[in-house]
Amino acid sequence: MAFMASTGFSQGADSLLQGRWELFKIIDNLTGNELPPTHKTTEEFVYYIIFDHNIVKYNLEINKCENEIIVSQDRKIEFKYFSVCSEICCDAEFSTLLTYSDCTSYFIKNKKTLILVSEDRIFYFSKADLAPIIEE
Repeated sequence: MAFMASTGFSQGADSLLQGRWELFKIIDNLTGNELPPTHKTTEEFVYYIIFDHNIVKYNLEINKCENEIIVSQDRKIEFKYFSVCSEICCDAEFSTLLTYSDCTSYFIKNKKTLILVSEDRIFYFSKADLAPIIEE
């Protein structure tokens, strides 16, 4: 009897992807230049992304965004829609770089570094502490 592995899409994030991740670097694929996060209103401010089953949430400078995702076993990720974001106020120009919904694949290194890959950019995140998630 032959065993066939399923390679189809599954709803939600795999267990390593679950949780809160903090952005620390963006690489521009066209130039290879590093685009470090620029906005710092306080020392505690960080750009984050949270994966909770099939929902992804992330912040801009002021606003917060949400989307649904589909993740496959071969580390492919599909953001189902254009992200819905709050409209509290004006985010800085840097927010235009946070095009996570364009990402098509991800990698996790040593269970502590998440790499989201799009055609234009590569986003690097570090795993946040296991403390309870508090959305800013």
